[in-house]
Amino acid sequence: MLALLIVVTLINVLVATGFSLAGVFFPVFIVRGGEGSHTAKVFALYGVARSTPLLLVVLWAAFRADGTALIWLGLLAGVIQLADAAVGLQTGDKVKVWGPLGLGAVQLVVVLLAFWFGA
Repeated sequence: MLALLIVVTLINVLVATGFSLAGVFFPVFIVRGGEGSHTAKVFALYGVARSTPLLLVVLWAAFRADGTALIWLGLLAGVIQLADAAVGLQTGDKVKVWGPLGLGAVQLVVVLLAFWFGA
């Protein structure tokens, strides 16, 4: 169960970090009219500033195989994805809703299983 928790949590935070980095380097893929927009880049940098430390802490917990830390980090990552889905709902872009919603739901199910059956 710990291996599944590690894999799902790593995928989750890698997707979040990748999405943030894409916003910095390729803003047109994230925000309509974002190409060359200073505002779009600033918001993307805020995303990188939050997602990168989370990725590093998850990598540290995975390396140590710390089940308790991974349960908490997985819970946090799952809630963040659900919040991202809520933001996507405001934009009206289905990809920005269903992607985070699905990933967040999978993450939370794995966290619950790891909690119930021990990680």
